[in-house]
Amino acid sequence: MITDIVGLLGGALFYSATVFLVAAGLQVVYGVQRVVNLACGSFFVLGAYAGTTFVKVAQDLGLPPILSLLPLIAAGLSLFFVGLIVERGLLKFVYKQDVHFQFLLTFAVALMLDDAMKFIWGHSPRVVSRVYEAYGQIDLFGATIPGYNLVVVLSSCIIAVLIGYMFSRTRFGKIVRAAAENRYMANALGVNMNVVFAKVFTMGTVLGTLGGALVIPSRAAMPDMVGN
Repeated sequence: MITDIVGLLGGALFYSATVFLVAAGLQVVYGVQRVVNLACGSFFVLGAYAGTTFVKVAQDLGLPPILSLLPLIAAGLSLFFVGLIVERGLLKFVYKQDVHFQFLLTFAVALMLDDAMKFIWGHSPRVVSRVYEAYGQIDLFGATIPGYNLVVVLSSCIIAVLIGYMFSRTRFGKIVRAAAENRYMANALGVNMNVVFAKVFTMGTVLGTLGGALVIPSRAAMPDMVGN
């Protein structure tokens, strides 16, 4: 009984850790910009596909599979420009529009990203080899927990601590909190809301792509992986 519970908790923590990154990005964007980003799932899938490419290139260059966490993190972080393009190129025009415009726009972004990913990586699922197994397994109360799962949980905890530190201790974090509380007052006090919005949406995008990149050793990257 205990073995089954520990096994279930281990798997739940792993997927919760990756979903946390997507949810954190979604919450940050909504809290500051009041935009429900329907494209967050597409950012997750984009990070997964980019993760497969980065790991493959790293392995071709001779990187040991156990160090594949590095190219996975690099894959998630390298996609920051996607969020910047979407926010500066599209979203900034609908902040003052009805919420339905925002829904339609972010849904359109999701459709465009889906087509772009199919064009670049095709329709077939993509996997990374030897990464998940390279981290071994850990026996805990009779249950076997994959080592990679614990690495991802630890990485998500570290990211959560860094996010908390940023919001509570840094100047930018305090500006973001002020903008979330009252954007008009923050703007009146001299805060450049265009810059804040661009940085916040980019951060939300990176959290989503990072979550997708980290989960990919445990499953295949495919267009509908968010719903499965």
